[in-house]
Amino acid sequence: MRTATSAVRKPNLFESQIFDVETIELDGVRESFLRGGRHLFKLLPRAFGGVKQIGVIGWGSQGPAQAQNLRESLAGTDIKVAVGLREGSESFAEARAAGFSEPDGTLGEMFSVIRGSDLTVLLISDAAQANLHREVFAALRPGSTLGLSHGFLLGFLETIGQRFPAGVNVIAVCPKGMGPSVRRLYEQGREVNGAGINTSFAVEQDLDGRATDIALGWSVALGAPYTFKTTLKSEVVSDLFGERAILLGAVHGVVEALYQRYLDEGASPAEAFTRACESLTGPIRETISRQGLI
Repeated sequence: MRTATSAVRKPNLFESQIFDVETIELDGVRESFLRGGRHLFKLLPRAFGGVKQIGVIGWGSQGPAQAQNLRESLAGTDIKVAVGLREGSESFAEARAAGFSEPDGTLGEMFSVIRGSDLTVLLISDAAQANLHREVFAALRPGSTLGLSHGFLLGFLETIGQRFPAGVNVIAVCPKGMGPSVRRLYEQGREVNGAGINTSFAVEQDLDGRATDIALGWSVALGAPYTFKTTLKSEVVSDLFGERAILLGAVHGVVEALYQRYLDEGASPAEAFTRACESLTGPIRETISRQGLI
């Protein structure tokens, strides 16, 4: 008997004009993926064909890692990586310390950088995306590419009845780790080819058939060992469920409920806390890992 989940699963395949894509079968479903590595860096100019400047907007968790990884991966090419920040931001000093600067055009005010970029990697906070999306869209060059690293903006636009501007590509490359780990494992990759953080990618709008290769190039340049396909809508759901419901809600609720249960059984507060944490990191984690949440 097929479950409801397996009944709706379809092959998740993609093709590339630049990279060699592989296919694997998982639970009866064919999935395409790209195996990364530094030996692919030589293909990045082709993957980013027509891109002269990549603007990395924001200097939060992902910004420093992605900007530095992109710059290092594209060293020796004609593609410039520039960081764009809010006017007066204290992060200018941190970006300068990382080697970006106003004199060479690799650091500037965010909207100025967006206007000069062929690929804009938007890594500002969710709140800033909600507040500034109109200005960001207006600054995008016609025919350029808007890149995201999670699905919030699509979900927000849907709630207010708006869409991405029609004249740009919209893609996402979503590292499966926090920014510091994206950078740290990339640096390890200098010694061990293939070290890095896996990513998923999505193509929401494709003007000329090149959006997939731009996204794959971005992922390879970040140092992703494996890149697999998703949709921006799936990223919206997984972000809301995984980050908001699980990390910010369920984990706290589970620990609190276990703590109270052990107190009711006569344990001391210290013992109840220890047992609650051990339950979460032991049998509960193992059960979720093997069987899922439902």
